[in-house]
Amino acid sequence: MKRSTPASSTSEVCEPTKKKRNYKERLPVLRTRMSPAGLYHFLHNEDSPLSEKQIQAIQEMGFGSLLLLQIKKVPGSLAYWLVSNYDPLKGCLLDGKLPILEEDIYLSLGLPMGPNVVIEASNGDKCPVYLSVLEKFKSQFSNDSIDVKDILAKLPTQKEGGDDFKRNFIIYIFSALLGGVVGNQASLKLLKSLANTDLISDFNWCNFIKRKLADQVQSWQKEEFETKQLKENWFGGPIMALVFVYLDRCVFK
Repeated sequence: MKRSTPASSTSEVCEPTKKKRNYKERLPVLRTRMSPAGLYHFLHNEDSPLSEKQIQAIQEMGFGSLLLLQIKKVPGSLAYWLVSNYDPLKGCLLDGKLPILEEDIYLSLGLPMGPNVVIEASNGDKCPVYLSVLEKFKSQFSNDSIDVKDILAKLPTQKEGGDDFKRNFIIYIFSALLGGVVGNQASLKLLKSLANTDLISDFNWCNFIKRKLADQVQSWQKEEFETKQLKENWFGGPIMALVFVYLDRCVFK
């Protein structure tokens, strides 16, 4: 998941200026439930290792780069600084000096950047195809309120891969890691784009992540700075993507 070649439109690098810091003062830590821990443990579970068909399914969707994930958490203080300083309207850091483009997300995470736009269902969506997929998805679980932990528990049991595994994997990573969810419930609106699992790799997931990042940062900054409840608000956006892109783009001296 490392940048192999720099994007031509984002060739400039940022060289952070070192400043003396009083380490006796505790830095703010971002409060978020978006964590790579669950995915890490699923991918590296020695008691229930991934089957060849599960690995193949993940690769077919274009998410094979996540198989290389080696981190369980993101730096909380760095995450807080990034979310505080990200401009969700312009899509950049450091007053425009460090733009965060779809290409940067692609180069840092290695996720599909296909021609199709990821679409989520609207509230009360009556699309027959979506409702059919939603009903089938819910039939895997014992209740309608599906927690991300419920999906995480289901994934290791689906050794044959297949459509259910693919949908569960996508819903999990975008509910627990790369999407826009503040609480613990899974975001099932994404199922509208998962009717045909053979087309998952054709979607622009980097664009989707960038959109969710902008929405969640804007919402968090409004609560954090307008209400003055510093460090008390939960962030529900794709913080790992922002951290990866920032560390990938910057040159530290």
